[in-house]
Amino acid sequence: MTEDEFRAVFDSLYPDILSYAGRRTDPSTAEDVVSETLFVVWRRWPDAPETEDEKQSLRAWTFGVARNMLSNAQRAKFRASKLDTALKAAVFAGVPVVEPDHGPMVDARQAATAVFLKLPPREQELLQMVAWEGLSIDEVAEVLDTSRTAIAMRLVRARRRLAALMRAGGLATNDDATAQQLWEMRTAAQESAE
Repeated sequence: MTEDEFRAVFDSLYPDILSYAGRRTDPSTAEDVVSETLFVVWRRWPDAPETEDEKQSLRAWTFGVARNMLSNAQRAKFRASKLDTALKAAVFAGVPVVEPDHGPMVDARQAATAVFLKLPPREQELLQMVAWEGLSIDEVAEVLDTSRTAIAMRLVRARRRLAALMRAGGLATNDDATAQQLWEMRTAAQESAE
């Protein structure tokens, strides 16, 4: 891979991968995940997919790499947190220090989060990849290493379950309202992540 080829890949994928990681972790860790992901893309360029629609396949492959890097970062953060807690407990004679979150929450985001978290984690991840990351069903299937048909079925079920949960929570009364509220909540979540 030449430097110009990598720069083109970098320019096209960097914002999407940063958004993906940024919605799942803090900004500093997200930057680390992106840099590690793009390093893997550079290092493993010969292993990158070569298909008829190479650009889309490369994008999905890169999201798969980012997903793995994010998992690694979250495991490392968890281990560091456990160690930090143990050290604080030792220093303060067994009393762990807990810092409350003082950030203001918008009502729409609270409602969206509450409903969204009622979904199983697999459905949350699927909806995030499609709605927030803008991945196609084919790309999601490649990222999750499963068939397109399975992803399409899971996506329909996840959307139906989310709509039902929203209606049950009084957030929507029909499918048009559900779609509008989902869009507004997505926009609010993206703005608060920035």
